[in-house]
Amino acid sequence: MNSKSQNETLFWKKKEYVSFVLSILVLFIHSYFAPTVLNDSFISLFNHKFSFFFSRSITQYAVPMFFMLSGISFFKGYNPKKYLTKIKSRIHTLVIPYLLWNTVWMLWEIFGSYSFISKFSEANVPYPLTLESILKGILFYKCNMPFWFIFDIIIFSFASPLLFLIIKNKYIGITSVACLSILSLVGIYLPTNLFYYPMAIVFYLIGAIIGYHFFNYASKKSSKPIQIISLVVFSSYILAKSIVPQELHISNYLIETIVYTIAAFSLWNILDIFIERIKPRAIYRRSFAIYATHLNVAIVLLKILSFCLPDYEWLEIPKFIIMAVFTIVIINYACAISEKFFPRIYALFIGNRLKKD
Repeated sequence: MNSKSQNETLFWKKKEYVSFVLSILVLFIHSYFAPTVLNDSFISLFNHKFSFFFSRSITQYAVPMFFMLSGISFFKGYNPKKYLTKIKSRIHTLVIPYLLWNTVWMLWEIFGSYSFISKFSEANVPYPLTLESILKGILFYKCNMPFWFIFDIIIFSFASPLLFLIIKNKYIGITSVACLSILSLVGIYLPTNLFYYPMAIVFYLIGAIIGYHFFNYASKKSSKPIQIISLVVFSSYILAKSIVPQELHISNYLIETIVYTIAAFSLWNILDIFIERIKPRAIYRRSFAIYATHLNVAIVLLKILSFCLPDYEWLEIPKFIIMAVFTIVIINYACAISEKFFPRIYALFIGNRLKKD
């Protein structure tokens, strides 16, 4: 195997592993358990700091990095002649799973609205059985909010000829990303009535530029000095997020773009320290399944834990940990069973992600 092939193999291994890690971070993002401070007790304050740290702080680069990885994957070796081939691939890996999971979770919400399992769902009112609600549930992730990300990726994939005009020249592409980031300061970004995260296109374009112009560099193992610098930078990111109080966090899209991009690049380079020693495991291939199912599995587990355990503040963090661990374990075993006994159905639901294009 030549060095180019070795680098590409290493890239896909890193992407698979980092996608698994990011899917767990997304689970943390959706598991914020301390929305209000009820008192000034040590336990209450600690719960809030813990919950904010894992759900609203260090994990926030996860989805932006997912967008970058998606952009890299789509625009690696891209040319207009490959558009139909790329779209056909994305129909299998994105569109079909998107529609299937949206349908499943919509049916779950409908069933939960009108049956005893409402105790284990978040449905506060019966799901409206109208054509509009059903279409929104299937086509617009109304019952599966984490899939706003998949919706955006599908839109960006179909719009790739337009995006290619932007990134075809790397200097124009980089300038466009910079301009879009700066324009966000004056409220110019993706329309929020259609796109959940207005800066999604910026991170996707960053990935697209890397995939089209710098894939050989991105797939190459970083040097020791770069690994050390990345480790220092990423550690500084975590430390800053830990020390700076929540009320002092600066929040605007330009700063978010810079900080999350640096965090993503740093994590990518840090992986080079140990990625070659990580053995392949089936669970690393299940990041999409974790992304698609974690929210509803976690909701059910939290409901069960609430029924079984007393409502004490000091139990909030243990419940969070138990929920996170068991969510991953349950999804992993459900995937293993489905893959063994229903391989074709399983492949449809996860987009047959064992293949790389």
